[in-house]
Amino acid sequence: MNKYFTNIRYYTRQLTYRMPFNWYFVVFAVFSWLAFVWLRQQQRTPGTSFYDIFILLLSCAVFFIAALLAFSLLSVLIAFFYLQAQKRRHKLSCKIESTAQAGNKQIIHLTVHPVIKPVLGFIKFRVAYDENKYSEKFSIAQDRSKRFFSTTLSGTYHWRLPEIKEYKVEQLLIYVEDYFQFFSFVSFIKSPQRFYKTPVTEKQKLFTAAPRKTEDMSTRIEELKKVEGEYLNYKNFENNDDVRRIVWKIYAKNKELVVRIPEIMDPYASHIYLYPSFHSFSNVEGNDVVNIPFLNHYKTAVWNVYKQLQQQGLEVRYVPDQPIAQHAGTNDEQNVQYAVSTSVWQTDKDLPSFVRTNEAAVVVISSLTEYHEVERLHEQHGNDITFVFVQLSKSLRSQHPGDWLKWLFIMPDKNQQKKYSAGWQLSLLRNKLRRNEKRLKELLTKHQKPVVI
Repeated sequence: MNKYFTNIRYYTRQLTYRMPFNWYFVVFAVFSWLAFVWLRQQQRTPGTSFYDIFILLLSCAVFFIAALLAFSLLSVLIAFFYLQAQKRRHKLSCKIESTAQAGNKQIIHLTVHPVIKPVLGFIKFRVAYDENKYSEKFSIAQDRSKRFFSTTLSGTYHWRLPEIKEYKVEQLLIYVEDYFQFFSFVSFIKSPQRFYKTPVTEKQKLFTAAPRKTEDMSTRIEELKKVEGEYLNYKNFENNDDVRRIVWKIYAKNKELVVRIPEIMDPYASHIYLYPSFHSFSNVEGNDVVNIPFLNHYKTAVWNVYKQLQQQGLEVRYVPDQPIAQHAGTNDEQNVQYAVSTSVWQTDKDLPSFVRTNEAAVVVISSLTEYHEVERLHEQHGNDITFVFVQLSKSLRSQHPGDWLKWLFIMPDKNQQKKYSAGWQLSLLRNKLRRNEKRLKELLTKHQKPVVI
């Protein structure tokens, strides 16, 4: 039944998007006809000169409006047929790039070629993404062009996206509209592309973490660290030693060939291993509050922990707890950013099976992490591992008892954050999560360096 209604909504939306006119035109046509009928009924003495002049003026107004509408429709049809012709010849190219982000808005750069705009009209867009989801219809802020007439349309759009994740673009809908925005002809262009929204950098509680040596001394690294003080040691010369390290002053004095021991490059423990756990003690599939604001808050916290550890001068090794798709990042930081952005809550890999206690320096946990798993890990390695606890409930503002009633009965709230807050008050997971948060916070206060975000 749900699939049936989903299909109905999908085909209804497709029909709405393909309508050749906007609702502005319907409103204009209805009120214009009513005004015309009303004006015709105002003069009831036909045969007089005033009646003839009035009918002439009314006819001129109708002709003028019809001419404007015909001209706007003609200009739209010319631009639309040109667009369709380029599409059939496979000469139409569409490029979507995600260049940067500003707050919760993603900056999208669009380039379409070749396309022409109607006279004084508009070219608008809509993006189809993530399996039948559609963005709002939007215009782009065009790039500056030196040419008066150009068939390339390029510009940016600040797209408000709710989730920190990877978005899969499937189609680009190109609308050709007139200057009155009465007529709107759409062309569906396949444009399979991907981009991801990244977490922002925020100020958080400062903490320090030290790298740890592996217990079996078998984990090697690419970048070696220096161990000071080895220049003072010497040993007798052997056949495989470099003659350039012979200390000739000692040979001139004692006639003994000795060589200076070079500084030792220690291949162990010069990296900080970061283990962020996205494990959830409960199945949260379909829970919008947990999967959007809570997950966004946790991803932002994990990213800022990574950035803060980088500032300590050692390389940070990010260890994900779930498979991450291949990403063509230019450096390790971009790969980590992609891994954080595309992670989701999971129930397969719990904390004991995920964290390697012989190398983990920082473990990030959330309010959805099982208390007993953290307790066991804390008792065994609490003095060696720095625990960073992210309280998910802090991502929503505190609610008064009547807030959800106000949202439900009094006035629809367009603020999505407040909507999540009101919905969280009715969630069955709320009390369980708050109890788990309280117990985890009390446990971590026994840690030498407790970090609670």
